[in-house]
Amino acid sequence: MDSARIKKRLKKIVIRLVAGIGILLLLARLLPVNTDIAFAHVVEARDGTVLHAYLSKDRQWRMFTRLDEITPELRKAIVYKEDRHFYHHLGVNPLAVGRAFINNVFHLKRTSGASTITMQVARMLDPKQRSYFNKCLEMFCALQLELKYSKEEILQMYLNLVPYGSNIAGVKAASLLYFNKTPDHLSLAEITALSIIPNRPNSLVIGKDNDKIIQQRNKWLLRFKGDDLFPDGTINDALHEPLNAYRHSAPCAVPQFAIRVKGMYPTNLALRTTLDNKLQLKAEGIVTNYVNQLKLHNINNASVLIIDNKTHEVLAYIGSSDFGDKNNFGQVDGVKALRSPGSTLKPLLYGLCMDKGIITPRTMIADVPINIKGYSPENYDKNFHGNVTAEFALSHSLNIPAVKLLEDEGVSTFANVLGKAGFTSIAKSKNKIGLSLILGGCGVRLDEMTSLYSAFANDGVYFPLQYTLADSQQKRVQKDTTNKGITLLSQPANYMLTHILSELHRPDLPNAYDEAQGIPRIAWKTGTSYGRKDAWSIGYNKRYTIGVWLGNFSAAGVQELSGATTATPLLFQLFNAIDHKAANEWVEPPNSIGFRLVCTETGRIPNDNCTDQVMDYYIPGISSCQQCDHLTQTWISADEHYCYCTYCLPPNGYKTKLLPNIAPELAAYYKSMNIRFTERPPHNPACTHTLQGRGPIITSLTNGMTYIIENKAEQKLQLSCSVANDVKKVYWYINDRFYATADANQKLFFSADAAVLKISCSDDKGRNTNIEVKVKFM
Repeated sequence: MDSARIKKRLKKIVIRLVAGIGILLLLARLLPVNTDIAFAHVVEARDGTVLHAYLSKDRQWRMFTRLDEITPELRKAIVYKEDRHFYHHLGVNPLAVGRAFINNVFHLKRTSGASTITMQVARMLDPKQRSYFNKCLEMFCALQLELKYSKEEILQMYLNLVPYGSNIAGVKAASLLYFNKTPDHLSLAEITALSIIPNRPNSLVIGKDNDKIIQQRNKWLLRFKGDDLFPDGTINDALHEPLNAYRHSAPCAVPQFAIRVKGMYPTNLALRTTLDNKLQLKAEGIVTNYVNQLKLHNINNASVLIIDNKTHEVLAYIGSSDFGDKNNFGQVDGVKALRSPGSTLKPLLYGLCMDKGIITPRTMIADVPINIKGYSPENYDKNFHGNVTAEFALSHSLNIPAVKLLEDEGVSTFANVLGKAGFTSIAKSKNKIGLSLILGGCGVRLDEMTSLYSAFANDGVYFPLQYTLADSQQKRVQKDTTNKGITLLSQPANYMLTHILSELHRPDLPNAYDEAQGIPRIAWKTGTSYGRKDAWSIGYNKRYTIGVWLGNFSAAGVQELSGATTATPLLFQLFNAIDHKAANEWVEPPNSIGFRLVCTETGRIPNDNCTDQVMDYYIPGISSCQQCDHLTQTWISADEHYCYCTYCLPPNGYKTKLLPNIAPELAAYYKSMNIRFTERPPHNPACTHTLQGRGPIITSLTNGMTYIIENKAEQKLQLSCSVANDVKKVYWYINDRFYATADANQKLFFSADAAVLKISCSDDKGRNTNIEVKVKFM
């Protein structure tokens, strides 16, 4: 044969080969292998422990096996048993195909399929009846897989798809459901036992045919030994290892948490969350035991959230103390449920008022009856305390000072800050809420409250909670570059707030003080909602923030329920368990905070008349620098019956005396409680000069309000006011017509006869106040 013919024949072969390869590539592109696998949703703890698993869409227990879960031992055993030349062929083993063809022809039936691991993957991805044509399709699909994926990825697909009987598919599901552990924790004996099941999933059932499985397992272990696949000692141990495996229930821990993160990440099938499994189990045990005791008092539900303050990761999540308690709605997720916060929002308000210079810890606030636009709040114990410091008011959770501060701060301003801190329900309804917001007249969630207090542990900077490690790592990178969080409070205000909340001389310290022994130093605040339906206690130190809610998901109130006596003991138990006797690392005073002496009577900068002084924190350039005026030099007559102003001061016959300058509302409170105090003499009645200063404060009626009168003959409206302590008489006018003269704190009643009423009140110093109300007659 001449060279020309040879070249021509070779050319044809090359052309045909290229054409064949081209056709194959075209078919591979036109008919791609569908590698979409329906996996079950799996929720994992941060250490990889499977917490909760769900069935896949095709009702299989098929859990995604990560590459790092495929140990060298697992890889060796599977490859040796199923396809020893896996790493050396392109999806089809020609020698195995030839051997299978000869055997099948010789025996006149199929005795060997010559299926490689890749071909098995192709068959499991698209199951078909066994035939020579379908076998050819498998080979073609195997070549497609080899061109597109690496060997490790193909092996991963195999381990994710391989059947283990019933509705269990994939090595991870089999490992969990039969051995109660993930694949990377399997022993060699367990790996080998699992490797033989897929060939006979119906006749070798773990838990039922364990003796047969041991025989087959040991046969393969001896083959491993003969080929030096594993050390002899390891194989000998595996040969003697018993098989105590059986079908376990699928993991179903932290159900509310699992439902939540599954909803947050619906496309992520293997969720590695931030949950610390050991800490979670410890917290669950404490909460369950605690609630079992409370059930004697008809308190049936509890929710707890634990946060890592440095990473903002959720470490423990207890939606309810007993998910299976259907009688008490145990399936409700209390971490997400909207509940009344009681007094737990007060710390943020006090911090914001410190940042505006309205208060410092020693600023005095009058805790006396008030009426603000028709709203008359009361304290929890129905008592009033007169003048108190801001730190006393917060640590004793007094309501009147908080309402006053919210009026100064502004409800909308406060609601906007809460919106920035993730309080979604308040942000949506901020135009509908009023001053009752600060006393629990709103809906909040435990996760919102706990993340707010975590901001206090981070110098007043708020960060959203992290639920998965992937998000947490991403946020950590962003924090190092651009994301610095949302500043709610300045460092000085946050430090003053934390200092107040960490004091132990307060009424919400549990009676069982032993529960506080050994716990790290913490700052905490309690809250009890109206009707005793919700008990809160939220605490933080440098490492953790823990939020505790107790109550009934049915919204039934319980007399024994309170934040101080019910929720705080549980908070202390949790801190004791997770951070027992830890180093008392605490917040250091920032350089931007200042210290100064203030008068104990007002909390203001003292003057020469202030003999009692105390040290106080303040924010330079922000905190008020108003000088104390609790005592003022007053001109009075020689008999001390009258006082004078500069307008009516006589040339002689008077004397000067230091007299207390008491606010009208405080003076009215002292008189109503029969508390003795030094009153200023009335102003000189002969003086015709109208004195400067604040006029009477009309406490009833309320300006701008509409009053409904159903029975005009019997229903009357009340008039009352607060005045300065030197005022003795007030004069009431209705629609500019004189109505009556009354003592300063006397209450009057009148019958309304018009739809619009102008109410005027003048004191005996000539100062006047007007309001306007509407009356609707039914």
